[in-house]
Amino acid sequence: MCSYFFAKGPLLGGVNEILLNLYITTKFHIRVVGKMEEIQYAFIDEYGDDRFDFEKGNGSANFIIVSILLKESNKEWLEKELVQLCHKYFKTGSIDAGIIYHDPNLTLQLINDLKDLPFSVYAYVIDKRKIREDHGILYKTPFLKYLNRKIYEDLNRTFEQLDLAANVEESKLFIREFKTYIKTRSIPDLFNYSTFGFNNTQSDILLQLTKFITRILATGYERTIYTEQYRSFSKIFKSKIAAINLLPLDYKHFLFDYPSEHHQSRYDEIIIKQAVNLTYKYIEKHRNSEEEDEKLRLDFLKFLLFNLKENPDEYVYTEEILDNLNAIRDVKLNPHNFRSNIVSKLRDSGLLIASSNKGYKLPVCLNDLYDFVNLSSLTIHPMIQRIAKCRDQILLATNHEIDILEQKEYDYLKRIIDMGKLKV
Repeated sequence: MCSYFFAKGPLLGGVNEILLNLYITTKFHIRVVGKMEEIQYAFIDEYGDDRFDFEKGNGSANFIIVSILLKESNKEWLEKELVQLCHKYFKTGSIDAGIIYHDPNLTLQLINDLKDLPFSVYAYVIDKRKIREDHGILYKTPFLKYLNRKIYEDLNRTFEQLDLAANVEESKLFIREFKTYIKTRSIPDLFNYSTFGFNNTQSDILLQLTKFITRILATGYERTIYTEQYRSFSKIFKSKIAAINLLPLDYKHFLFDYPSEHHQSRYDEIIIKQAVNLTYKYIEKHRNSEEEDEKLRLDFLKFLLFNLKENPDEYVYTEEILDNLNAIRDVKLNPHNFRSNIVSKLRDSGLLIASSNKGYKLPVCLNDLYDFVNLSSLTIHPMIQRIAKCRDQILLATNHEIDILEQKEYDYLKRIIDMGKLKV
């Protein structure tokens, strides 16, 4: 921690004032100019334990880490709104996560009130069974090393600046170790402020909100506390989800809970495996990219994976996808750039992304792929017809001396148009 020394004595009062003003001015300059962007906070909580003896029925199957993201400009207003909700729903004046279990209907009302507030959710669900199977991890120390490295690398790569906050007074498995881990890697400035790290930010009400959201997710992913109401919870709340990262990466995780009645075609399992496997390969290949568009593509794919787990048969509207992608960014992505720079580029790379007038999804059956072909044909066919009409008009006007498709680059269009005429 840096120390600041001021001169003593009546004759040096002016020097003290100059030094103090210099300190305040310099710190303000570093905050505004050095970091450039508004501070983004991440309030963190966790659910789960470090036990791996699943055969004995001990230990949680998953370890869940949730961060609530918000901008500095929204912090004070959000806190006031949450206090009002506390008085509305809780006699104690604080958010009690236990409401999820003993009053699901009231929980739905609370979630509905929370969904329009200015924060988003960025979370991790770590499948401990798969970690044990893939990495041979059986106890606390290597598990925490794995978590620290994975979470730090992802957060530091995803967010250029992040002010982290957590309740370290509680007995937390991951958070205490993570705070120490970050301190060894984040270099503070002259005033002991880290652009990415724990900076002693505090807010009891925001930590209560984080704990509440963490328990909501736990009821959907952890079988021992699973509740049928989770799907109702998540349907209302999914607009707040910036990303839910599932670790380790493996498409089988998504096949496990997929309803059997959907396997009407023997090709459906092939389609879903191929779609998810290609998605994971792309994420793994490009996860270290510093290009902003590539980061957007990765976040889009993660959101499609999340939607596949939650609602495999439902499309996600473009507006909802943009809300999620823009939740953690200062420069907002518009629909045109989303289609041309994100979706189109992913499809150019061979990924399977189904689309219809209801939005986008990862395909789970042949009908999803037909939706994509049908939607595309509505655009492709009219455009080809317009080119054909334009070509015919010029051929007619020039007595067939000019063919606007005679260039080599347009051979494929010429063949398509000519084939269409033969069929007629």
